[in-house]
Amino acid sequence: MRDPAELIHLYCRDGDAGAFREFYRSQSPRLWKFLVARGCAPEDAYDLVSEAFIRFVQTVCRDPHAPRAFLYRIAANLRIDALRRAHVRPTEPLPEEIAEDTDGPAREEAAYLRELVNRLPEREQNLLLLRYWIGLSHRELAQALDLPEGTVRRQCAELIAKLRECWRKDETGSTV
Repeated sequence: MRDPAELIHLYCRDGDAGAFREFYRSQSPRLWKFLVARGCAPEDAYDLVSEAFIRFVQTVCRDPHAPRAFLYRIAANLRIDALRRAHVRPTEPLPEEIAEDTDGPAREEAAYLRELVNRLPEREQNLLLLRYWIGLSHRELAQALDLPEGTVRRQCAELIAKLRECWRKDETGSTV
C-alpha cells in the first residue's frame, strides 16, 4: 500500500482517480471504525464517512499536505455537528470491539484498558484512538489538531503515563 499523502498528491497533481480510489479503500474502513469507537451507530458512521469524503474531495487539493489528518478532522467535526443537531452530548464509552481481538487474560486486560480510557475526557480519548488504534503519526495528529508536533508527542506520552498510573493505582490500591 502506498503512502496516503503520495496518493492524494497524485490525485491532486495528475487527476489520478485510481490513486484516489486506493486512498479511499485504505482509509474508509479505518475512518468508520474511528467514528463507531466515538459512539456513532454503524449506519450513521457510514453516512458520516461518505459526507467526510465528499467534503474532503471538495477541498483537499487546495492544500494536499497531511490528507489523513485533514480527513479525520472533517469526520470528527461532522460527528459533533450531528450530535448537536440531535441534542446529544458525545459521552459514549468506547465499544467492546476494541477488546475483541484478544482472548483470555489479555482480553480482560484490554477490556480494563478500555475502561480506563473511557474515564478520560473525550479529547484525550480521541487522541489515544487516533494515535494508537487508527495509527496516525504524531505529525498527522498535530496537523489534525492544529498543534505543534512536540505538543502532541508530549500529550501522548503524558496520557500513556496517566493510564499506566491509573492501572498501577487500581492494581495495588495505592500510588506506588
